Amino acid sequence: MEYEICLEPSGICFMANENQNIVEAAKAHDVAIKHGCASGSCGDCKGTILSGESEQGPFMPLLLTPAERAAGMGILCKLYPRSPMRLRAEVISGNIWNSHIVSLNKLAWNVLELTLKPENAYPYRTGQYARMAVPEHQDQWRSYSMATPPQDHGELVFHIREIPGGLFSQWLFKKAQCGDSITLGPPQGDFALHPEQNRPMLCIAAGTGLAPIEAIIQESILQGQNRPVHLFYGAKKQADFYHLDQLQQWAQQYPQITVTPTISDMEDTHWTGARRLLPSVAARGHWQNHEVYLCGSPGMIEAAIDLLLSHGVSHAHIHFDAFAPNG
Repeated sequence: MEYEICLEPSGICFMANENQNIVEAAKAHDVAIKHGCASGSCGDCKGTILSGESEQGPFMPLLLTPAERAAGMGILCKLYPRSPMRLRAEVISGNIWNSHIVSLNKLAWNVLELTLKPENAYPYRTGQYARMAVPEHQDQWRSYSMATPPQDHGELVFHIREIPGGLFSQWLFKKAQCGDSITLGPPQGDFALHPEQNRPMLCIAAGTGLAPIEAIIQESILQGQNRPVHLFYGAKKQADFYHLDQLQQWAQQYPQITVTPTISDMEDTHWTGARRLLPSVAARGHWQNHEVYLCGSPGMIEAAIDLLLSHGVSHAHIHFDAFAPNG
């Protein structure tokens, strides 16, 4: 069956099949509901059910606080209509930014640093991500976090891992050239430094989840904050690391910064550092008074949150950005 879905405050209405989630149905009618991963991991598509019946599919539990659940909020990329519905949901503008590739630098065997220069100012906040149209597949979009705070020269920096079969990463690794054009949608996401909190910072990053974590640490440095920062940076094997020299330079230059790289491959006999990301976090300190920033896969994020809660860290002081390959 199909049901009419009406969005507030925009007044936009469209039809949704009972087997379509709200975000998917909106996209089919060229309605751009704010969303990110489309897999129930990021929470960017939070909305409020004003009326109607629905079925909520599974999503990362901490995306909704108890108060938000009580207020009737849902994760729209996992919400299926069971009657006509009215929802409060953010519809993003149709604005796009044309940009071109300034540089492509290899950071690791499977990670490229992509630097873009938008034609017009791209007003993002540190920790946010950009939606990019896949060249040669302009109806397909991918999301990548900016790896630096906003810069005076206006360039955007991304760390992008090659995904076997991935439309965007395969184009980037095999075809992209400096000067090529990439279309950007508006910046999205609520993952950001909380400067009003002067608590010590615990940062946990896995793989290219380092990108927004690096940006947040850089912003903390630029703001002159001297609160302690402990970064745990995880990779599968030693060859997967990138920017270790830069991170270690930060640790030498700023006494408040500690960096602990870890690997999960127990068979890498050449590695003499810490092993296994989350056990290393658990073993290295008491984090109850810390502001926590997490970025990595949904599985890592969920496990890290469970660990931190068991160690007495409050929900209110855990901030995360979960990502998964999409499309």
